Amino acid sequence: MSNQVANYSRPVAQAVPSASQRPLSGSSAVRDRLRPIEQWIIRYPAAALASAFVVGVAVAWWIKRK
Repeated sequence: MSNQVANYSRPVAQAVPSASQRPLSGSSAVRDRLRPIEQWIIRYPAAALASAFVVGVAVAWWIKRK
């Protein structure tokens, strides 16, 4: 009896793109603008989640109204 799982060949994993190939990673201006938001999310995750929920509800209500 042969082990079919052992004979299965997995596809070769793609390499992770370098920082210069990722979108928005090369622009230091964008990173500098987003850093305070990222720090706020790290410090206050519950408030960030609640505000994202409120924004989502407001956008859904606005779309439904149209």
